[in-house]
Amino acid sequence: MCTLTVIPRNHGYLLAMNRDERLTRADAAPPSLVSVGGIAAVYPRDRAGGTWVAANDRGIALALLNWNDVSQPDSEKKNSRGAVVTALMRLGSQGEVQKALQNLDLLDTWPFRLVGIFPAEKKIGEWRWNHKQLMVEFPEWKPQHWFSSSLSDERAASERGAACASAWRMEDAGSVAWLRCLHACHDNGPGPFSICVHRENVRTVSYTEIACDANKVSCRYSAGNPCARRDFVGPVEMARSAINL
Repeated sequence: MCTLTVIPRNHGYLLAMNRDERLTRADAAPPSLVSVGGIAAVYPRDRAGGTWVAANDRGIALALLNWNDVSQPDSEKKNSRGAVVTALMRLGSQGEVQKALQNLDLLDTWPFRLVGIFPAEKKIGEWRWNHKQLMVEFPEWKPQHWFSSSLSDERAASERGAACASAWRMEDAGSVAWLRCLHACHDNGPGPFSICVHRENVRTVSYTEIACDANKVSCRYSAGNPCARRDFVGPVEMARSAINL
């Protein structure tokens, strides 16, 4: 249950993600720097230690959304979807992520969509796991949005997509200020299908923003509904490492 925006830039990108969760779930920990297999990474953490969005010092970002509009498994799955992102943070290219995903044991993992941003290659990858098969697509290297809702991914894409299309006609479209306003907006709401979600038992519980340029990767984070955003945590920054492809 999320909204993800990716805006490619020269030598990098701007990324924003709303996390929508049940209010009964424990609060997440804000982003911090960690070392994963000798690679620096930054991400917030859920209670189980996983995450829904992260970036490493190669500039690679990964974001995971629940995939609700496919048949859900009958049995209780054991593996947290948040562990998928952390397992891949040590990697340095789209090809390495592809290979690692194919080798991960996902049979006990609920359906998800994983979006990868690879600025050195100017590639975006989207992997979809339906609890039986892993599929991959490669969207164009241009601004993109992804949406999920436990009520309906399709309706979320339709209603939130319309709000995004309208926002792109604004004069400051693509700027940091515009992105923050977009992720706090209540077109068709406030309600379950507004970008900033308001439901009786489900809300947008955090906003994460990652900016990557030729020299560094930085992450900002705010807990709570973006429309009532408090002060940001961060930026948490790390130098971007060069890689040879």
